[in-house]
Amino acid sequence: MKPLKQYACLLLLGLFFTFGCKKGKQQNKIQDEKQLQTIMGKIKALAESSKCTENQPLKFKAIGAKACGGPTGYIGYSTSIDTEELEKLVDQYTNLQKEFNKKWQITSDCMYLMPPKLIKCENGQPVLVYQN
Repeated sequence: MKPLKQYACLLLLGLFFTFGCKKGKQQNKIQDEKQLQTIMGKIKALAESSKCTENQPLKFKAIGAKACGGPTGYIGYSTSIDTEELEKLVDQYTNLQKEFNKKWQITSDCMYLMPPKLIKCENGQPVLVYQN
């Protein structure tokens, strides 16, 4: 009877660690996703505060990291904002997404996203143009 109790205890302990660790891993993944979302929110807010005029230089920057490599997109902005801050946030986001992809074994399509052909000012906002 004693070996049966030991077996039952080991089984329960194994189940606890198996499912307890899985739940903990899921919580960690959710926290990592929230961190990415928070940084993306800051990037969008800063980029959207960007106002452009005909005389103001416009820029765009690759953002994010696909699991196969390359950016997940591009973001346009004018020099009316703190461009150093925006570029720092974009780099931080991109690096964190690379780490996230590795850590959580994320897969993605391997299609390379071409950069925009140009960036123009429409209604005071930078707009990325991909086709002529």
